Amino acid sequence: MPELNFSIFMKTILIADDDPMMAKLLEFNLRKAGYTVLVCREGLSVCERARTEHPDLIMLDVMLPGRTGLELVHDIKADPALMAIPVVIVTSEGKGSTQDELLAAGAANVYTKPFSPTMLLERVRQLLGETSASTAKK
Repeated sequence: MPELNFSIFMKTILIADDDPMMAKLLEFNLRKAGYTVLVCREGLSVCERARTEHPDLIMLDVMLPGRTGLELVHDIKADPALMAIPVVIVTSEGKGSTQDELLAAGAANVYTKPFSPTMLLERVRQLLGETSASTAKK
């Protein structure tokens, strides 16, 4: 009997963060929760990678080399191929005006570092239309 590939049922999340430690933390927690994770270290490749890889959710830092998170939210929401993908921002920029700009541009949520990985994961599940139990590690 052929081996079944269950990875086709897994949701994919694209992370863009130039901080290797933050990217690893996010990647670890999301993989542990059962997601496929793609990582970009700069902003210039995010939209192209999203067009070719078709992630279910995009997670951005605000301060990225090449394109900022705010610029990328504008780019994503203006692109018919990407506009339906939820965008979550994870940033050290704690200013209310920055958060307001990101939300006005189309970000679903803005999380300021440090943040609760559990709360972030719960919001990811909500945005992807999942319940906590559906992505819990078996």
